[in-house]
Amino acid sequence: MTQGLAGMITKENIRQYLDKLSSGIGSEQGQMPSHVWQKFHEYIVTHYKRLDKETRAYANEIFDQMEASLEQRIESLPESSEKKTLSRKLAVVRGERPPLPVLYLDTPVIEVMIKYALGQHLPRSTAENSEALCKGILALVKDEKLICPEDNFHREALQLGGIRAREGLNAIRRLSHGLSFKHSQAIEDFQIFRALRGFIDGYGPIDYKRFWQDAFETETVNAIVKKHASITFKDILALAEKPGPPEDQQARPSSLSTRLRIRYDEASLKYEQKLQQRSTRHLRDLVRLGMKYQNRMREAQKQHLDGFWAGQKLDLPIALWNGYGGKPEGLEGLVSFYESEYFRNIPAIKIKWDIWHTLSADHAGGLNRLTGPADVNILSYLLPYTDIMILGRKMTDVVRDKLRFDLMFKTAIYSMDEHDLIMAALKEIARAE
Repeated sequence: MTQGLAGMITKENIRQYLDKLSSGIGSEQGQMPSHVWQKFHEYIVTHYKRLDKETRAYANEIFDQMEASLEQRIESLPESSEKKTLSRKLAVVRGERPPLPVLYLDTPVIEVMIKYALGQHLPRSTAENSEALCKGILALVKDEKLICPEDNFHREALQLGGIRAREGLNAIRRLSHGLSFKHSQAIEDFQIFRALRGFIDGYGPIDYKRFWQDAFETETVNAIVKKHASITFKDILALAEKPGPPEDQQARPSSLSTRLRIRYDEASLKYEQKLQQRSTRHLRDLVRLGMKYQNRMREAQKQHLDGFWAGQKLDLPIALWNGYGGKPEGLEGLVSFYESEYFRNIPAIKIKWDIWHTLSADHAGGLNRLTGPADVNILSYLLPYTDIMILGRKMTDVVRDKLRFDLMFKTAIYSMDEHDLIMAALKEIARAE
């Protein structure tokens, strides 16, 4: 097939390719045989980066229609594991979820994983379950069904230890396959940025999970994008304006499938990252001021707050507010942001506050049963971006059973002693196509 300038593929090339595929094949008017449709669509997915501007626009129209068709199909399904799986896959195609589920392990679980990896003795009462859990997680990571990125807290804690700790770090590296979350402060910066932009631009409640790339190191995002450029669906997806298969369902081979290109929207992402990075220091000033204001509001009546602002450094936060187009300009507008749900619901702020508030009220439980303050901090940053969390019993009691953050952030949260539930979740991931 003759190609366009500098190896670019044109619409004429596409027509030639379709003619070649359809040569000698009869079909009803307006219909394309399933295997021809599959090969044609596979071709434009595989060679997408080589399509010229006009042909890429044509391909994008096809992708839009196929996504709409998939959305129609999902809406028609009753609540089921199939509907859940397809919904997540559609979010992946739109770049709103990572292509693989993300797992976070709390400190007690990390310790078990390290002991298992180093061949150390596991407590007899839980050895069988712990071994099955470790094998299950490692198998899913190896089979590229799951990712378990490193976080800065556990990595830095192991780096500061002795020889055994460094062996543990190597075990964590094997588990993560080199994938890593950003430093917790960088994740908080992005959350503040999203909240500020969302409030100013008048968006609805922010789904932080949708911005999953905010939470991962650039190298990790690049590795994921490079390795997972598309996602495969069983069966043939039709165009939305023609629901159903391109030809008779029973005449089509069961082996046919559709591969959709994942739309990572790199141009938009890079723009937002540059915009956020230019104002990182100012964002931190802004959030510190907001936290001070919230603390004062808890302690005093609003009419007693006038003197509070007189003692604060307002230039940088107000400049940032005005620079993003906040209205009204100045302190009045900035205060409206601090008093909004957008600021109160920034995950790194809300989760930490709610956990510590719950623990302080739970005198019977006692703080010594919690893993530690550092675990609360890292969990508060990462919870919105994970699909599964396995925590200690006390942390699960607070985060899931009392605060219901599992529902708020659509994250499955398990206690490490809920072995059957965890293994069932891992088996469901293993079965996913």
